[in-house]
Amino acid sequence: MRTRNNSDRPIRLFVSDIDGCLSEPYSPFRLDLLNELATLAEGIRVDSQPVGRPALSVCSGRSYPYVEAVTQMLRLETPVVFEAGGGMFDPVRSRWSWNPQFSAGLERQIAEIRSWLQSDVMPGTAMDIDHAKKTQASLAGPIVDEVLGAVPRVEQFVGEEFPELLVAHTDISIDVIPLSLNKASGIQWLADTLGISLEEIAFIGDTNGDVPALEIVGSSFAPSNAKKAARDVAHITTNGAVIDGVLEAYRWCSSHNDLTN
Repeated sequence: MRTRNNSDRPIRLFVSDIDGCLSEPYSPFRLDLLNELATLAEGIRVDSQPVGRPALSVCSGRSYPYVEAVTQMLRLETPVVFEAGGGMFDPVRSRWSWNPQFSAGLERQIAEIRSWLQSDVMPGTAMDIDHAKKTQASLAGPIVDEVLGAVPRVEQFVGEEFPELLVAHTDISIDVIPLSLNKASGIQWLADTLGISLEEIAFIGDTNGDVPALEIVGSSFAPSNAKKAARDVAHITTNGAVIDGVLEAYRWCSSHNDLTN
C-alpha cells in the first residue's frame, strides 16, 4: 500500500465508485467479497459514536437503476450518488432526486450531444447510448480499443461547441458531463445532505472521472488497477485490485478510526 498525507480526522463515510472498484465492467460480480463489504458496514450510520467502521455509500457515473441495484445488494442505508453527481437516491426513504444545478439549458445541451453521438460516433461500432441517463450523454461498449479510439473525437467536439461540459471516460464508456455535476459536486452534495465535512469522507476511484472527488475528500484511495491519473492524486494506492482494493481501503479507514478515538 502506497501512502501519502491524508486526514487525521475520523472517517465517518466511505464512498466507493462501482466500475473498476466494486466490480469489473461486463464481468460477474464477486458476490462473496461484496457480501463481506456489506457485512462490515451493515447498520453503521454517519453519526455513530464513537466512530469505528465508517458508513458505506456509492458515487458512480452509472445510471439510477444500476446504482439502486448495487445499493440493494450492499444493503446500504446511506444515500448514494448516481450519474457522477447528477442524482441522489435515498434507500431508506425510497426517494431519488436530480441535482438542482441541472438546468433546462444543460438538459438541452446534453440532448444535442446525445443526438450527435448517435449520428456521428456510434454508426459502425459496438457502442450504444446509455438511454437510462438524464444528466449525461453517454456511450458504452465492450470493445476497449473502440471506446478509447472515440475519446479524442468526442473531446474535440465538446471542447469546441460546449464549454459548459466535460468529457470523462473509462475503458468501456464515454460520458459527457456538465462541469458543475462532476463527482466532486456529487460528494459535496452527499456531505451537505448528511451534515458531515469533506474531511470526514473517504473515497476510492480508479479513472480520470474520479479525480475531482479524490482531490476534495479527507482520505482518498485508488485500487492497484487504477489509471495513472487516479493513482497520482490518491493519498493511498492499495495493493489489491478492484473489490480487494476496496476492502483493503475500508479496513484501513476502520483502523484509522480506532487510532483517532
